[in-house]
Amino acid sequence: MPDETKILVLNPDPENLEKALAKANGQNKKLGPFMATILMGDVIPVGKPLPRTEVLESTYFTQGGNGVSEEVSLKSLSESSSSLVDVAENLTYVKPPYSIIRLVSGVTMLIVSGELSKEALTKISQTKASIDLLFTFKWAKTMSLIASVPVDGEELIDDLVKLIKPKYHFAVGNSESGIYHENEPFSWPSGEVTRFISLAQEGSNEKWFYAFTINDNEEPLTASVKNPYLTKKRSNEDRDSGKDVAPSKKAKVVTPDQCFFCLSNPKTETHMIVSIGSQAYLTVAKGPLTRSNKDLSFSGHGIIIPIQHIASVNDLNSPIRQEITKFQQTLVKAFANQKPFLRLIFFELNRHDNVHHNVQFLPVYESQLDNFSKSLQYRTKINNEKFKRNQSLEFVEFGNGNDPALEAIEKENDYIKFTVYTGEQESQIYIAKLTKGKPLDIQFPRRVLAHMLNLPDRVQWDKCKQPKVKEMADCEEFKQFYSKYDFT
Repeated sequence: MPDETKILVLNPDPENLEKALAKANGQNKKLGPFMATILMGDVIPVGKPLPRTEVLESTYFTQGGNGVSEEVSLKSLSESSSSLVDVAENLTYVKPPYSIIRLVSGVTMLIVSGELSKEALTKISQTKASIDLLFTFKWAKTMSLIASVPVDGEELIDDLVKLIKPKYHFAVGNSESGIYHENEPFSWPSGEVTRFISLAQEGSNEKWFYAFTINDNEEPLTASVKNPYLTKKRSNEDRDSGKDVAPSKKAKVVTPDQCFFCLSNPKTETHMIVSIGSQAYLTVAKGPLTRSNKDLSFSGHGIIIPIQHIASVNDLNSPIRQEITKFQQTLVKAFANQKPFLRLIFFELNRHDNVHHNVQFLPVYESQLDNFSKSLQYRTKINNEKFKRNQSLEFVEFGNGNDPALEAIEKENDYIKFTVYTGEQESQIYIAKLTKGKPLDIQFPRRVLAHMLNLPDRVQWDKCKQPKVKEMADCEEFKQFYSKYDFT
């Protein structure tokens, strides 16, 4: 039996299935061979023909939210005795309600096709097979409650997950575009560890395929978060912040000697500081959204932080705000002169209940700027329609940073603000007032930019931290890049 089993999972767009299968073949040649390829979602729905592209390895697909084509149905009727129907060479349809498939490596898959029924769940409970991989169209109800996405879960899927405790559970969530979400592994009292992964549909600008290896010689998955199936339902604000603290609990007061943004804290990571002024300092970001590449030798994601331990800065004439603005202006100039094809986007959450105020920024290609407003609208809609207990966000756009209406908002309110530089002197500002005391998705700005840059895996900063040696290298590269513009 092979030591390792390679699996490829995709959520193809049924309008471009030929293209998706060609990509799967390419991945097989490049990273495979895969012992199994699973096509999730609506693969060959009603009205769609069988694909002409020949697939290289064993590939399975199911009935999604929009049924299956007439050709698939006819072939299915002709093979009524089996749960698997070969519709083409290496392309196999899994008939409803499910099929349990044991690969030659010993890895066992449970693939649910169409709706999961109570009768099917009962039959599955009677099997003695140990299930490694679970594939369903819908999400479990539990996962839909803890993830910041607009999808309704199915309680029968909860029962199935708790029954079989798979190593991996894959789903898509809906027929329109799928939902991308990847949950950290969690463990069960009996020792099993499960990871949940939902894939968006190809063409949605979110992650739509997933290749992985189950290796008998490697350590098993290690649980890194609490098991959501064994804990109480968390509130929206806890889900969005990634915290397990109940909203009714009073937030812990963080003093300067405990604050990781305060220079007086002995644990402050000084190896990341680029420049220190009299009121604020500049540092590279930990867990940067953007990464170094051929066009920029460091990540470029940085933070401007007041030296004073202060929650918010509303006074536009205060020395702190003036120095933050000076850092912004010199950074824009540094990029405009040295990397004119890159533009900076600044964002800040200016709130009375912040631990320590800060302004973050990152460089993006000029060609990507057109996607910003679309991503802002997309993430705002999800925030407002799906998570009604959260702040309802309404962004106002300004083309002039000195607009009196903008200054009034900044002076009198908590707010979320994006400043998108379209040139050295030109910028578009998007700002939304915040209601004090209302829960807020503190990852919202990063979600917007991750969507814009198609970096769904890098929404959470603590999931993409760099080694210390890379942080030090980025800092030194940034210092050299900024040295001629450093006013401190």
